[in-house]
Amino acid sequence: MKTYFATLILSAIVTFLVTPFVRRLAFRYGAVDEPSERKVHRGIIPRLGGLGIYLGVLMPIPLIFLLDNEIAANLSQKAHLLVALFLGATIILGLGIYDDFKEAKPSLKLVFQMGVALLLYFAGFEIRSLNIPGGSEVELPFVLGLMLTCLWIVGITNAINLLDGIDGLVTGVTGFISLALALINIVTVHDKFIAILTLALAGACIGFLPYNFSPARIFLGDSGSLLIGVFLACIGVESLFKTSTENSGLLIIPMILFGLPLFDTTSVMITRARKGRSIFQADKSHVHHRLLQKGLSQKQASYLLYTVSATLSFIAVLFTWKQTPEIIMGGICVVIAVVCWLIWLWKLRNRPL
Repeated sequence: MKTYFATLILSAIVTFLVTPFVRRLAFRYGAVDEPSERKVHRGIIPRLGGLGIYLGVLMPIPLIFLLDNEIAANLSQKAHLLVALFLGATIILGLGIYDDFKEAKPSLKLVFQMGVALLLYFAGFEIRSLNIPGGSEVELPFVLGLMLTCLWIVGITNAINLLDGIDGLVTGVTGFISLALALINIVTVHDKFIAILTLALAGACIGFLPYNFSPARIFLGDSGSLLIGVFLACIGVESLFKTSTENSGLLIIPMILFGLPLFDTTSVMITRARKGRSIFQADKSHVHHRLLQKGLSQKQASYLLYTVSATLSFIAVLFTWKQTPEIIMGGICVVIAVVCWLIWLWKLRNRPL
C-alpha cells in the first residue's frame, strides 16, 4: 500500500511543480486559447497542459522498478505493455501539442488515433471476450475483437476530448474514474500494473486541478484531453474487459464508469446529426453548456458533474465487489435517475445553440 500511496502523491507533486513551467512555455511560444463565440472563457489562456499530465504519470514508473516488491515484479512482467502504452501516449501527446499550436484537422486526428489504437491492440491491449449477465463469457473473433478494441480506444479518447469544455471538468471527472479503477484493480481484479497506472493518472490530475479549476490559469488543451483519453481507454481494457473475476468483467460496468463522457459524446453526435451539421463541428450542445445555459457558473456546473461522475464511479466499484439483488437494483435505479436527468438537460432549449 505504501507504493500505491507514494505513486499517487509523487505524481501529484510532479504535475503541480511542472505545470507553472509548462504555462510559461505555452505563453512564450503561442500555444494559447483565445476567446470566441463558442467558448466560455474570457482572456487568453495557455494550453499544453498535457505536458504536465504526461510527466506526472511517467515520473513514478522508473522509480518503482528500483523497488524489491510484488508491484515492481508485476511491472517487470508487463514491461511490454508499459512500453507500448507510453509509446502510444507519446504519439498522442505529440498530436495534441501540434493541435494546441496549429489546430489539426479532425481527419488527421482520427488517422493518428486509429494508428495508435492498432499499435496498442497488437501490443496486448485487446478486447478478446465479453462477459454478460448470467456469468456467460462470449469469445470474440479476431476481426470483431480488433474492431471493438479500436472503437473503444478511439471512442473514449474522443469522449474525454469532447468533455473538455469548462474549467476543471475533465481533470476532476478523470480523477474520480481513475480512483474507481484503482480500487477495482487493488481490491477485486488484483492487477498491480494497472493499479499503479490509474493512481499515477489520478495523482497527475489532482496536481493539475489547482491550475485548471475555474478560473483556469491553464487548459489541458488537446495535448491533455487526448492523452488522458488514451490512458483511460487502455486502463479500461485491462481492468474491465480482461478480468478473471466473476463480477468485474460484466459489460455494464465500463458503461456505468464511463457513463458521463459516453453520454455527452452520444448526445452531441445525435444533436449535430439532427441539425445537419458535421459531427466534428464544434458547438454548444454539450451537457456542461446546458448547465451554463440554465444559469449555473462554471464552478457550479463542474461540482454538479463531479457528483454525477463520483456516483457512477461508486456504483461501478460496488458492482465489481458484490452483486446482490439489492445492490443491482439500487445501482440500476440510480443510473436510470442520472440518465433521465441528463436526457432532460440535453433537451433544454432555453437558448439557441
